[in-house]
Amino acid sequence: MTEMTTVSRGVPAKIADELRSLIARGTLAPGTRLGQTELAEQFNASRVPVREALKLLSSEGIIEHDPNRGFFVTRLSRDEAEQLFTLRHLVEDELMKTIAWPDETQIDALEKQATELEALLDAGDRSRWWIEHRKFHTAIFDLSPKKTMMREAMRLWALTDRFRALLPLPRRPSEERNVVSKHSLIAALRERDREKLIAARRSRREAFERLLLETLEARGL
Repeated sequence: MTEMTTVSRGVPAKIADELRSLIARGTLAPGTRLGQTELAEQFNASRVPVREALKLLSSEGIIEHDPNRGFFVTRLSRDEAEQLFTLRHLVEDELMKTIAWPDETQIDALEKQATELEALLDAGDRSRWWIEHRKFHTAIFDLSPKKTMMREAMRLWALTDRFRALLPLPRRPSEERNVVSKHSLIAALRERDREKLIAARRSRREAFERLLLETLEARGL
């Protein structure tokens, strides 16, 4: 594989990652049209990698493609959220059953990440928190040798993370802050208690789901 091929394949992925972040943070609201020319200028790229990035996000369901009108950020609905969380519960519970226990070095790295996430919440830095939050859970999911399940878990994660922009960033102690706390997960990993780990992940998902569905209902979505 040539260097040029490697670079050309990497640019669409980078653009897709940035667009995911902008959508999850609410910078690109549901229903927003994504013009290829404007995005090419924004990312200092040609339209080819931009279109590849949009096609990738379209395949994930994060954006929609109308052949006559172009690409749009997918609109949110309560029904979609309920279905996505049902799938997340099934896939993530099974994935947690297969992870290999991390060693002390890995545990320490996860604990450091969790501390950094708390600091970002205190500072109200939604942009960096979202990026680091995704990295934290990717690291945990990646402990499993079941990479097909891991990729599906991350795909569903990305789809539900679009809804996170509807909720305020919890800077102070609250139910919402407890939902995104990582301490119980790390404790379960350190103790190598699989039942506790699965329960901790599920309780966080269910709490996030409840808060989100209440918000969607209040907004009539």
